[in-house]
Amino acid sequence: MIRGIGTRLLWGLLFVLVTACQGPADRPLTPGADSDVAKVDPENPYGREERQPTVPAVEALIPRATFAWIAKAVAPTVVHLKTVQEIRKGWTPFRRRAGEGGMEGFFKRLWGRSKDSVVKQQGVGSGFLIHRAGYILTNNHVVNHAVEIRAVLSDGRELPAHWVGSDPRTDLALLQIEGDGPFPAAVLGDSEKLESGEWAMAVGSPLGLAQTFTVGVISATGRSHLGIASRENFIQTDASINYGNSGGPLLNINAEVIGINTAIMPLGQGIGFAIPINMARRFVETVLKRQRIKTAWLGLQVEASSSEGNGRDGVAVQSVVRGSPASRAGLRSADLVVRVDGEEVTELDQLQRMIADGEIGAERTLTINRNGMVEEIRIRSEERPARVFP
Repeated sequence: MIRGIGTRLLWGLLFVLVTACQGPADRPLTPGADSDVAKVDPENPYGREERQPTVPAVEALIPRATFAWIAKAVAPTVVHLKTVQEIRKGWTPFRRRAGEGGMEGFFKRLWGRSKDSVVKQQGVGSGFLIHRAGYILTNNHVVNHAVEIRAVLSDGRELPAHWVGSDPRTDLALLQIEGDGPFPAAVLGDSEKLESGEWAMAVGSPLGLAQTFTVGVISATGRSHLGIASRENFIQTDASINYGNSGGPLLNINAEVIGINTAIMPLGQGIGFAIPINMARRFVETVLKRQRIKTAWLGLQVEASSSEGNGRDGVAVQSVVRGSPASRAGLRSADLVVRVDGEEVTELDQLQRMIADGEIGAERTLTINRNGMVEEIRIRSEERPARVFP
């Protein structure tokens, strides 16, 4: 009997010890004042210092649905362009067809007995509707030499389109769909307000894959000296651009068109270029007014800023075209142009754009630095001639 009582006392003692270690069975698993866990802040479980900024979740900055909303809003305005281009391969002094070399080939062409061979090739590209009447904005190189253009809309319709106007110097072209409207039109933004680091979305038909959307950022603005067009002021983006994207829209986070996808850097990745929409807007307005594309001209040959050598800011005049407005106004080589109409000039491309974008016939005031003396010269711009002789 005593042994039984002792056994029960021993089991009871063990039960009390185990219960004391575990705590109450219904005790909530939350930090309490009497627990070591209470020393851990649930809002700061990893001991982040108070002075370190808290990075919000991506969804808090850009809702996950935002890009999908942009795609749905813009998709009806994006078109896939199919072209048939005629490339004529004729006799040249450097490339002659068999049997038509030298003077024999020349006289055959002169007497009309020889015709240039015509090669037809298929082309693809992109564009976007900018007017309910069916006007499409795209790149000139997409439709250059095209004898047939067809626009494939987002709803699957494939309609013929015709050329309205183009400007090879800016690589822009305007088309119009031959079909019953009205058509949806994209909303145009303001490319002058762009800043590096902003979100960007490129749309088009890379490699024939229509309605392809890619996302990136604005890498830089004002890119030039790329050898893509005569007048360059490109937006750089890392939103993926491939063959077939040319002519498609580059969008901002508000689903506004801020550029026209134009080219890529073949030796790099994530380096694409788009024409600013503000430049394209001026082109469209000129074409729709049935006016010829004109460029203001002063007759200056300029070179990069020479500020590093002598501490003077400005763009140096390399030469002046004889008989040009600049020549008549008295501008000389080695002059430094420091301001145009009161706006400071610091880069070569900036000066070229300021002159080319001005109105033909308008009087421009150039502030120059000539041998340390600041002078103002007034020059009335003219239309750039087809051929310029120094």
